[in-house]
Parts: sequence; structure tokens; C-alpha cells
Amino acid sequence: MARILPDKDILRLFGTVILNADERRVNPNGIEIRLGRHVLFQSTDEEKELEPGMYLKVLPGESVTISSFERFDFKSDAIHRVFPGCNLMAFITPTTTMMREGIMQSSTKVDSGWAGTLNWGLRNSSIRDFILGYGEPIFKLTFFLLEGDEIPAIPYGERPDDRYQNTDGILRSTRSIPASISKKHIVSSSSERIDPKKQLREAGYPFDHIGRELADLQGKWEVVSNDVLLVKGAITEETKKLSDKVDESERSVLEKVESLFNQKFLQVSGAIVGCLTIVYGALSFLKDRGFSGSALAWIALIGGFGILFVIYLLSRKSPHSR
Repeated sequence: MARILPDKDILRLFGTVILNADERRVNPNGIEIRLGRHVLFQSTDEEKELEPGMYLKVLPGESVTISSFERFDFKSDAIHRVFPGCNLMAFITPTTTMMREGIMQSSTKVDSGWAGTLNWGLRNSSIRDFILGYGEPIFKLTFFLLEGDEIPAIPYGERPDDRYQNTDGILRSTRSIPASISKKHIVSSSSERIDPKKQLREAGYPFDHIGRELADLQGKWEVVSNDVLLVKGAITEETKKLSDKVDESERSVLEKVESLFNQKFLQVSGAIVGCLTIVYGALSFLKDRGFSGSALAWIALIGGFGILFVIYLLSRKSPHSR
């Protein structure tokens, strides 16, 4: 039965199976693997390199793929130098230190026959920036010694689909899908029918926090919107009332002005016609009695002034005055 290697056997693997390792990182049943040079930021698809004395910063909610500082050789030739007739496999597990800082990591395994630098992913699920120094421990490796029937018939690297052999730095996923897929061949959830706020709440931090804040903000916005609509409605109603009153007052004033004008016009017109008739009659009468032209001119002038005076009095007198 496969057995887990203790610390003393792990140290025997240094220089053959485990390269560039630090003895101080050996645990009772495993070894802590350190952050290497290469990092891939999944959110921006950027690959960057670290140097001694540099630090990796992972933002809240951000995921990265990292490479190990150590290099490994799980091929039979390297293992047989320490454990003749045996093979090795290993499990990669998170450290409790990373867990305590809100870093999410998944466990995976290293197959017998694999060789290269390890790639592993992590996600910052905390509310703070995660800072990790170059060469700092990031995950653990637990070794299993395989003997007899436990040794695989075909080790990793000898099959056509073993595409991660001899990894150096970050080796991206080799999975591929067709460039064009018809809709009838795609099976997916009805995510578009799900409330976006619910999706955010179920996505974990910081998205759940954003979802709660958005729901809060929406509630406040609905209250403000309702208040604004009420105020707008009240203003519209009062504006309409005021406009109706102004229109009514305008019509009333115009009617009164028109009535007054008509009355004044009739009075003045009548007075003028009457006065002219009287003056004309008076001049004709005086002419028949033998008055000279100069006398008639004076009489006409005085009559004209009289007519103007009568018009002035009529224009000043209100039809409603008492």
C-alpha cells in the first residue's frame, strides 16, 4: 500500500527528485513549496516575472496562476536513485497560513513520471490586497511512495495527451474548443433569467458585498424617485391651475377692454357726428342770415374746439362711474 513519506525520506529526495529546495521548508509529512519567478494574472491575461526582493500583489477578488521556485523530477530514473523499484506521486494542498489570510486554493496532484516547475492557482477572497514575497512558501507537497502494483503501467509524459511535461514557468491551458459552435449544441443554464443581484450575492466576496450595496442603493433610489415623481406631479398640477387662472384672467381683461373700447368708440363717434352736424347746421343758418366768411371761420374754429372738449370729457368719463 502506498505510504506517505516522512521528513527524513523527503530530505533524501533533494538534489534528484526535488531541485532548488530549502531544507527548512520540510514538514513532518511534506514540504512547503515557494513562489517562483513567473505569474499570470487571469483578470488581465498578463504574464509578469518576479525577481529576488520583489513582491506579488493580488487584489481582492483577483485570481492568479503562479509557478514554483522548486523544480521536480518524478521520472523513474530520478526516483530509482533513492527508492529502487519504486515510483512517486504527490498531492498539492494549501497551507493553513494562506487559508487564514482569505486565500482560496484547490488541491490537485502530481502524477508519477511528471517533471518541471509546478503551476498552481490562487484567488484572493479577502477584503485586502494580498502581498506575497518572491520565494515565500505558498502551498504544500505531500509525497506518496508507490510500490509493486501501485506503479502505473504508463507514467505521465508517455501518452499523447500529456501536454504539461517539462513545464518551465507558466504553461497555459492546452484545452481547445471549436471556433464556431451552433446554439443547438450548447447546453447552458438560464443565467439571464436570474436576478443579477442574486448572482452577485452568491458569487462570494467582494461581489456579495457589492450586491448588497446595490440592493440598498436601489431601495433608496426608488424612495427618492417616488418622492421626485410626487413633487413633479404636484408642481405640474399647480402649474396647470395657475396657467388656467392666467388664461381666464386674460380672457376676462380682454373682454372688458374690448367692451370698454366699443362703448368709448360709439360715444366718441356719436359725439363727433352730432357736433359736426350741429356746427354745419349753425354755419348754414348764419350764412343765410348774411354773416361774412371771416365770422363764419371764427364760429367754425370755436365749434371745433368745443367738439375736442366734448371728446376729451367723454374719454375721461367711465361708463361705470356714478
